[in-house]
Amino acid sequence: MKSITFPAPVLFLEFFVREVTYYGPDQSAKFPAGTLFYTGESTATTGHLSSSGERSFRQSPQSILPRQNSFGFFEDKPCVLATQKRYLLEFLANNPLDALLCIGHEAWQNEGWVRESDREAYTCRYPDFARCADVADCAPFRFNVWLQDEEGTLLTDFPGSEVRQTLEVDSTYLFLARQEQYVENGSWLNITPNRNLCLFVKNHGLHEQVSLVSESEFASYDVADLCKAPYKLRDHRKSRFKYLLG
Repeated sequence: MKSITFPAPVLFLEFFVREVTYYGPDQSAKFPAGTLFYTGESTATTGHLSSSGERSFRQSPQSILPRQNSFGFFEDKPCVLATQKRYLLEFLANNPLDALLCIGHEAWQNEGWVRESDREAYTCRYPDFARCADVADCAPFRFNVWLQDEEGTLLTDFPGSEVRQTLEVDSTYLFLARQEQYVENGSWLNITPNRNLCLFVKNHGLHEQVSLVSESEFASYDVADLCKAPYKLRDHRKSRFKYLLG
């Protein structure tokens, strides 16, 4: 299998986020049983989520890859469509990659799960800056990480700053959290809803190469498969976060 070698090791992360949002007092009774923290396989249709589902996924245009859905994982290793080789080489010539994120997102909307198009985001290395310091700028809910060793072991303080937790290489984690509704800047025009959140994240560690794969091989990749894999649970549902998660 052919590959492309990076000038320096790159951190690869996968995120799959599932959320239920609502306004006002507890409305759990109106949702079907098992919906609020559903962790099973994706049953979502594809569509565009309402603004309440997008608020925590705003990203700088500079952090989003110009061509979407060309990176992924094949046989648990980072891969890219072989047809994108020339583009990737041109991209790497001007962008010293530090971390690359594959992100999937679905939310409960109109009595069913709706899934947005997957996205890819990246951060770059800069002299005198800590490795992976900018991951929070493009990760869901500003998921913050600190690089701990040359293999890619990470620390995170998500969903709050009380406890830092280790993310081991090749391990998948499921974070469960609640966020309480609150008003931003005293304006009822800027209301963040109540949110029940399931966030899967897999730390693939640091890689010096990315494999080139065919379209059929790439088609077998789905970030939602994180829901099917064994995971380590991080349950924060007893902590109701009144402000922004992360």
